[in-house]
Amino acid sequence: MRRSTKILHWFYKLSWKKLMGISMLLLILGAGPLILESAINPTRTRSEAALLQKTAPVTNEFVTPTGPPKIFLVDHFFGKVGDAVLIHGEQLGGLHDDSWVSLAGKKIGVENLVTWTHDYIEFIVPEGFSSGAVEISILGKRTRWGGVFFVTNEATEAELSLKPTEQVNTAQLLAKDIKNGKELLVWFLIINGDGNLVLKPNSGVTIQEKTYNFPVGKVYEVNIKLNNQVVADSTIQLAPLLTVQKADDQLVGIARGELLVDGGLLTPLQLNPLYVSF
Repeated sequence: MRRSTKILHWFYKLSWKKLMGISMLLLILGAGPLILESAINPTRTRSEAALLQKTAPVTNEFVTPTGPPKIFLVDHFFGKVGDAVLIHGEQLGGLHDDSWVSLAGKKIGVENLVTWTHDYIEFIVPEGFSSGAVEISILGKRTRWGGVFFVTNEATEAELSLKPTEQVNTAQLLAKDIKNGKELLVWFLIINGDGNLVLKPNSGVTIQEKTYNFPVGKVYEVNIKLNNQVVADSTIQLAPLLTVQKADDQLVGIARGELLVDGGLLTPLQLNPLYVSF
C-alpha cells in the first residue's frame, strides 16, 4: 500500500513533458507486437465487396484435383477496374502453367492474380476488361460460373439495395433505374445459421424461388417478374420489390443480381451499400 502511494506521489510530481514521453514509450511498446506481425504477414489486396471471409491460407501450392473443377460463387458479382474478385469453388488445384482464369473470354494475366488455392482464386479486374462470364480451366478441364460478372463504372446506374426495416430480422429489396426491365434474377445467400428465409413480394411483383446448398452457404435463387409501374417507379426513387425475413442467427446478403431487359439483354447491376448483409 505504501509502495503504491509513493509511486503515485512520484507520478504526480512529473512535468507534462515527462508524462508525454512515458506515454509515448508505453504506446510504442504496446504496438510492437502488432508492427512485428504486420511485417511478417504479406500485404494482400482485399475485395471490399466480399460477403465471405476466406479461411484457406495464402499459398500457391498446387493440390492435384481428384475431380472436375466447380465454381460455387463469384464474390462479388460486380466491380470496377482494380477491384479484387473471389472465386469460391473446389478442385481448383492451384497456380499452374496449364491452368487459367478468364473474364468475358479474356485470360487474367499472372500480374493480376492475387492468390490461387484448391478452394478459391482471387484476381484483380484488369484494365480494358468488360462484363461477361467467369471461366476457369484446371489442367484442361473447364467450367464457368452460371452468373455474369459486371464490370461497372461511373456510368452504371441500375442497382439493388437490401435495407433493414424497423421490424426485427427483416429487410427490403429495392431497385433503382431498372429501365426496360422485365425480369430480375437475385441470389440471397445465407452465410451462417439454420432455417429458411421468408420472401414476400410487393404489389406489382411476382416471384419464383429455388434453393441450392453450396459449401459457402444456402442460396435462394429468386426470379422476380416486374410490371411496368414498378419499373417506372424505379427511375424516380428506390422501388421496393420484396421483403426478406430471416432467423436470429442468420446472416444474409445478395450474391448475384441480373436484370433481363427487352431483347434478352442483361443490364449491369451493382449493390448500394456495398455491404448488403443484414
